[in-house]
Amino acid sequence: MNWRKFSGLLPLLAAIALATGCSNDNNDPTNPVTAPSAPTGVTASVNGTSVAIAWTPGSGATSQVVSVTDVAGVEADRTQTFNNNTANSAQFDNSTAGNSYAAQVTAVNTAGNAGSNVAVFQITEEEPTSVVVTGVISANTTWTADKTYILDGPVFVGVDCGTDPASPLASCIAANLTIEPGTTITGKKTPTDSNARASFLVVNRGSKIIADATGSDTKPTEAQMIVFTSDQPRGARSRGDWGGIVLNGQAPINTGSEASGEGGSGLFGGIDDTNSSGIMRGVRVEFAGDDVTATDQLNGIALQGTGAGTTIAWVQVAYNVDDGTEPFGGSASQTHMVVTGIGDDSFDGTDGYRGFIQFAIAQQRSDEADNGFEFSNDGDAETLTPYSTAVVANATMVGASKGEVDVGGTESDIGALFREGSGWRIFNSIVTNFNDSGFCVEGTVAQSKADAAIGGNTTPGEYLALWSSILWANVNRTDDSDTNFNDTCNDAGFEYDTQTYFETAGFNNMVADPMLAASHTSIGTLSSPPDFTPAAMPVGYTPFDVSTFNNEGGAGIVMPTDGRTLQATDYAGAIEPGAADLWYDGWTIWAEDGSDSRPNADGQ
Repeated sequence: MNWRKFSGLLPLLAAIALATGCSNDNNDPTNPVTAPSAPTGVTASVNGTSVAIAWTPGSGATSQVVSVTDVAGVEADRTQTFNNNTANSAQFDNSTAGNSYAAQVTAVNTAGNAGSNVAVFQITEEEPTSVVVTGVISANTTWTADKTYILDGPVFVGVDCGTDPASPLASCIAANLTIEPGTTITGKKTPTDSNARASFLVVNRGSKIIADATGSDTKPTEAQMIVFTSDQPRGARSRGDWGGIVLNGQAPINTGSEASGEGGSGLFGGIDDTNSSGIMRGVRVEFAGDDVTATDQLNGIALQGTGAGTTIAWVQVAYNVDDGTEPFGGSASQTHMVVTGIGDDSFDGTDGYRGFIQFAIAQQRSDEADNGFEFSNDGDAETLTPYSTAVVANATMVGASKGEVDVGGTESDIGALFREGSGWRIFNSIVTNFNDSGFCVEGTVAQSKADAAIGGNTTPGEYLALWSSILWANVNRTDDSDTNFNDTCNDAGFEYDTQTYFETAGFNNMVADPMLAASHTSIGTLSSPPDFTPAAMPVGYTPFDVSTFNNEGGAGIVMPTDGRTLQATDYAGAIEPGAADLWYDGWTIWAEDGSDSRPNADGQ
């Protein structure tokens, strides 16, 4: 306590002393009235902006006066009068946070009055329940679950450290942003700075985000989830309310030693395959994205040169304007991923990506969706190295053809599009309900890699794969196998015989009903999500053992440093047939307006 604040109490105390010694004249000398004795034991108990004053009454009083005085003299004194000598408590509300006060109880009768000692108390400044974040986070910072954090315009963690972790730029500022389980972060739809394009979060090269809901590779609860969402009220949220998340890493890309990220998100790329941008585990990114031009977009989560030391697991991206997740090179693997209602491709990737994606669910809406998978090597020079050699396993891709999962449109194009020199490899997956084709191969280089696979070439980067996978009810929504194929991708002028590829002996592909639960095309809610569980695998289904890639080395995938590996399964799709405990249940949202999500900073 700073007692200098209470110098103003001295006149008050002097006045009290004088008053205590005074008495009124009494005109009855035969029965004189003496002044009361002073109340004792005055205490002040503060609760928020209220204070309870308690005391022990003195004797001989006919009334008692309780006064509260603002030490700074800004507020008027407040008093309560009790016309008895039995009252022993009083409450004063609506005090000012941060202000100091003095309380006194005075006993009064016709002979005089007697004041108690003064009890001094202070109203504690209330902790804010929300924190606005702008600009650069330049020191290690922790966001806690008792507050809501509001991104106002672009927010950068650290200052770019360059391509080499061992030799950072002179201007480098490395910072860690730690986010506690259960924390909510909102993106401001209209940034305060009118020149800001959107509100979004960028982790610069050399810095890290530690958003870890569980601390281990286990299913999170909704209470543990770290949620990035719109600042709009639940029920009024939509795609593009804010910008999304970007992780800029120092892992290799194939477009040069470094590149500029879309949306003004900074430089990415470098020389360290195992570089870490931190942890995003048990994280949900909702109603984000920015689609200003066809070549300048913000994804839900952009992994830009993000290295294999980064953990991306148990993550949902819901209702993003552009792609759900998109790695631009790098090698950060993604496991237990859910993308829903995306306005472009559910999963995208390019620029020499060499991580893996396993256990992934995509469910599209019919208003804005594009492709389920859109996988490239590079759009400008398709033979750049390192090649995109990423592995995808156990994905369930649900399109929205013919009005399924309908919110007003007929979008949802190709289940799996290999393009621009792609060397991606997909195994043990289910692709169903897409409008244009179950899968397609676009461009001469990608087509040569498909032919190489038919010829038996399994050198990473020299072939593409769609093996041990199931197509069903694409294009015409019938069980005729021929209708699942469309040899012309997006009317781009490239034709390839996808059915011949798909039916190649040894690829173990099937056109068959995966027997998904009926609700796999329903929108659902947090408390009642769609069910993507197969009743059983089609008779004759043969899985591919993707665990054989765990030691691939060379130009193949770069394994995560956190111990995650590709898991061998005996089924296609993200969910084991007949599973009782759905790994995505309880922490994923589905409603297109955010009505099943977290409240914003205003509790809405």
